[in-house]
Amino acid sequence: MSLHEEYELLSRIELFEKLKPVQLKRLIFVSRRYQIEPNEYLFKQGDEMSRVFAIISGELSVLLDSPSGEINVAMHSTGDLVGEIAAISGAARTASIRANTYSEVIGFERDQFVDTVTSDPPTALRLMQLLSTRLTYQNNQLRKLAQTGVLT
Repeated sequence: MSLHEEYELLSRIELFEKLKPVQLKRLIFVSRRYQIEPNEYLFKQGDEMSRVFAIISGELSVLLDSPSGEINVAMHSTGDLVGEIAAISGAARTASIRANTYSEVIGFERDQFVDTVTSDPPTALRLMQLLSTRLTYQNNQLRKLAQTGVLT
């Protein structure tokens, strides 16, 4: 895929919409594309973090480890980012990401991703909004799971 095609794809991702073309192209230049087969993990909870991923195509599950096995707490698909929480915190992965369908993602090195996002205030604010929305959703999901006794 050409730089122009990747630029077109990524410029439609909500977080990157407001980035200046040169900023997004710089990020793309240091990116790497991955193909993931169904049921293959992009990463697992507890893994060390090195990349943030933009989903180009496909559907992936967010899974949390529990005493009774993995719990599916969310789904992500084309246009979503995964791995940004660990990139910002510098901590290990907080959840596992597994493909439900054949999927393609573009991975960005943590340092380049963080530098790009923090150098553009509107993009940094948008990331905070996206993370806040995701946190609220996850908390609601966990509350529902706790009420059903799954999280004991």
